[in-house]
Amino acid sequence: MAPTQNTVDENMQRSVSAPSTGATPAPEPSSLKAKQVKMSDLLALKGIPPPPPQPFVSLQQSRLDQIQAVFLAMYAPGIDKFLETRWYQEKARPQLLANVQLMAQYSGLIDAFDEPNVNDPTVSGRIESFEASVIWDTIRLCRSTNLSNGNAPPTQDPDLLTAVKRLEVFEALVTGEHLEANPLAPTSVQEPAAKSLTLPDQLQKRSSDFWNSIGYFLTLHDDEASSAKEIDDTLACARMLLDTCENRDVIYSIAIARHIGQRSADFPHSVPQPTITDEKDPGAKLYVAQRFLEQQASGKGTTQVIKRICGMVVRSWTVSRQ
Repeated sequence: MAPTQNTVDENMQRSVSAPSTGATPAPEPSSLKAKQVKMSDLLALKGIPPPPPQPFVSLQQSRLDQIQAVFLAMYAPGIDKFLETRWYQEKARPQLLANVQLMAQYSGLIDAFDEPNVNDPTVSGRIESFEASVIWDTIRLCRSTNLSNGNAPPTQDPDLLTAVKRLEVFEALVTGEHLEANPLAPTSVQEPAAKSLTLPDQLQKRSSDFWNSIGYFLTLHDDEASSAKEIDDTLACARMLLDTCENRDVIYSIAIARHIGQRSADFPHSVPQPTITDEKDPGAKLYVAQRFLEQQASGKGTTQVIKRICGMVVRSWTVSRQ
């Protein structure tokens, strides 16, 4: 798996990623707790909402070809890289072509990229939000796929099921929701010993283990003191599985910001820079996670998907405190 190309504050990121040897401090009063939000609330990046849904129009073949080229070159690979799947590049194109509204959105976004005053902050902000909404609707294509074939049992497409479950985990993570059960928990089938796996299988297992740890984190309620150590241990486990993958750095940092940020009355507006060398300090973890995600959103992300997803995350911090 390709390592992340980001070199921003690598030493600091290692610091935020370091497992804590003690439990995170207990939550402050419940009035500080961030509220749960909807994904639709997070698409107005920097507070600038995307344009309303594009009207349905008959698209010329040249525009259809252009949409498919953009999807296959930019968004499908970016989403697959983020969710660590193959479904979007290999199987999602028919779902896109069948979605009239999303095709209209793609056409409108392509036109928006050609606007002459794109450097105007208001215009660029609106385009970023527009792109975020298109990316989110594209990610959700996995949910609109008909898993059933008549009266036959649901099609067990491993890539599709992985995409659906990881999307569920990501959405819960970024909206502040807790899950009753971990959709990515390993099956009861005994897995072979790691040493007997090929290298690709080992890498795949580490990917699955990382996502499983994030899914399990979302079943733990961090307003319960009895869960504090289990949460810290779970996040430490996720940290050990980052493997320099950009998407995992992002997801792990979201979890850190979610878990520790709600304990800070000033988050996200005024988080003082702590002593970065103190790897046990929750404030250091929060500071670096926040800065990392903000920089990813501002252009450091290596794909448009990462940039816009991080923009949604940054937006969530403000919306959840309103």
